[in-house]
Amino acid sequence: MSVDDLRKNAKVEIKGRNPHFFDDPNTDRLLTMVMELASEVSVLRDRLDTHERVASQKGLYTEDDIESFQPSDEDAAARSEWRGRFLDRLLKGLYASYDSGPASDDKE
Repeated sequence: MSVDDLRKNAKVEIKGRNPHFFDDPNTDRLLTMVMELASEVSVLRDRLDTHERVASQKGLYTEDDIESFQPSDEDAAARSEWRGRFLDRLLKGLYASYDSGPASDDKE
């Protein structure tokens, strides 16, 4: 997915006033992206831990089963679609002008 595709698909309007912690708004945008990733990783880690513990308790599959898993074409396509939506959400701050609506390439 290209940057132009991301710009087209991402919602570039951020509603409400966004807090500014740094003098450079790009640093604030980067912080937003990092926090979005941290949130996602935390949730995924909890869910993965739950799956591994339940599977171990019930003897459903082994670590080798996970390491050797090959997704079907349909599964790979679904993962790719999810990844695109995730990147749209993550990168939307790069394409938005905080507190003033959509970003513009035009410089006044």
